[in-house]
Amino acid sequence: MTQWNDLFLRMPLPESWQNGLLFVSFGVHLLFVLLMLGTALLGLLFFLQKCLTGEGGAQLWNKQIVHTHLGLKSLAVVLGVAPLLIVQVRYSHAFFTATGLFSYAWLAIIPLLIVAFLLIDAFGHKIEVNTWLAFICGVLGVGALLTVPAVFTGALALMERQALWPAFAAEGFSPDGAFAAHWLLRYLHILGAALVFGAAFHLFFSTRKHPEKAPRLRNWLFGATLAQVVIGLPLVFSVAADLNWSILWAVTVGAAAAMLALWALRPAAAPSTAVGPRSLLVLLPVIFVAMLVARQFLQDRVLAPGHAQAVAVREARSKALAPFRQQALAAFTVKLETVYDNGETIYDGACQPCHGTAGHGDGPVAGRLLVPAADLAAIRADREYIYGILKDGTPGSAMPYFRLYDKEKLDKVLDTLSTRFSMFAAAPKPAHEPDLEAQTVWEETCSVCHGTDGAPTPFGRTLRPEPPDLRRFSLTPERALTIITEGYPGTVMQPYRALPEEVRRDLVAISNSFRIVPDSK
Repeated sequence: MTQWNDLFLRMPLPESWQNGLLFVSFGVHLLFVLLMLGTALLGLLFFLQKCLTGEGGAQLWNKQIVHTHLGLKSLAVVLGVAPLLIVQVRYSHAFFTATGLFSYAWLAIIPLLIVAFLLIDAFGHKIEVNTWLAFICGVLGVGALLTVPAVFTGALALMERQALWPAFAAEGFSPDGAFAAHWLLRYLHILGAALVFGAAFHLFFSTRKHPEKAPRLRNWLFGATLAQVVIGLPLVFSVAADLNWSILWAVTVGAAAAMLALWALRPAAAPSTAVGPRSLLVLLPVIFVAMLVARQFLQDRVLAPGHAQAVAVREARSKALAPFRQQALAAFTVKLETVYDNGETIYDGACQPCHGTAGHGDGPVAGRLLVPAADLAAIRADREYIYGILKDGTPGSAMPYFRLYDKEKLDKVLDTLSTRFSMFAAAPKPAHEPDLEAQTVWEETCSVCHGTDGAPTPFGRTLRPEPPDLRRFSLTPERALTIITEGYPGTVMQPYRALPEEVRRDLVAISNSFRIVPDSK
């Protein structure tokens, strides 16, 4: 962004409030993300284990586990909107830079989620019906789902390493170095946390009717918690340069709670059918909050220098532009009034490119249109009818709708059309009554689309573009004769040059005879 393109907006809330909201909203979002990921992983793992070991019985319990993924995924996605918006405001410079550098993967998140959710739902429906189809859907769906946290952790890791931005922009991602190691550890830590909280969730809520499944979930919970401790050690060392006492205290509390959870989950601590120890209901939230606090403190500490620098640059630019602020706002206000409240200006900006300055349909872009732009100078119509065309456009042609303008502005455009082209004048009266041959041609041919009274027939209304309502729309005799003779390209209006000229002129008179009451303007 250059000095002259920056838009200096006030922060919606103080930074301390933003930090608090970011912590709470991201924490709730992350909790449901972990439950969703853990449920998908455990559902697939239990399905594979049952298939590979030849364990008897139906997949009913596994299906129940996978079924809970539906509600968890909805909450995870909806609750992710708030932290995503807040971080864009709180750390806009770092966030947009990192996601821009990561755009090739960042843009894939939505397609990946769509594919993952559809396949995991299919996995849940087919788990008891078709083993091979369930296997394919489960593996592909969970694989797509596991790609999403890889993208998120990569983007967040890059966001926190401003020194890498130039090299990343010039060379792209390199699998070597400390960044890749940190990214991998961070990703594995997320997967481990997903297994921990997913297993704990189902241990307490999915084994009430299936107590025989509790030992399996306890084993997964124990193993995943142990893996978290093992992965957490090198992960802490990968950010050692950025640690302070606040971060170390939070990590220590989380690690201590994890060790207590491991002690409570040790194989000798519970009988084979017991549900998890109630102490986990305290220890797991402590682990979650402690690690989230450490993550937030670390992120704030790492992003603080770059954020302060961006704020300083913004304030310096704002100060440099301050003397010109009122002048610029005044000029902008005049421009708005000119653009939006002046029919001449609106015509020149929105209508002239196709219809031309003189309204003859010969504007600078008219040659690219499949259906030629109308010759506005030759139209004689009711004001309300043209207002409807401006508001709703003409489907099947390049004439768009202009609902972005309110009625007052469209009325000013209509005033311009009236002033420039006398568009709302009365239809010219024929010099004589059309003869019988022309009336027969109209009834047998023209009325198929235009109707016997000038109103489009049901068939005519199916055409795109639809023929005009000749009760409210007419053309100058010269223009009408040209269209009857040559046809109108891009529409079903074909040329009738084979008819005698007298018949064609009488058809012009018939087409203009339906609009017998001119508009007041």
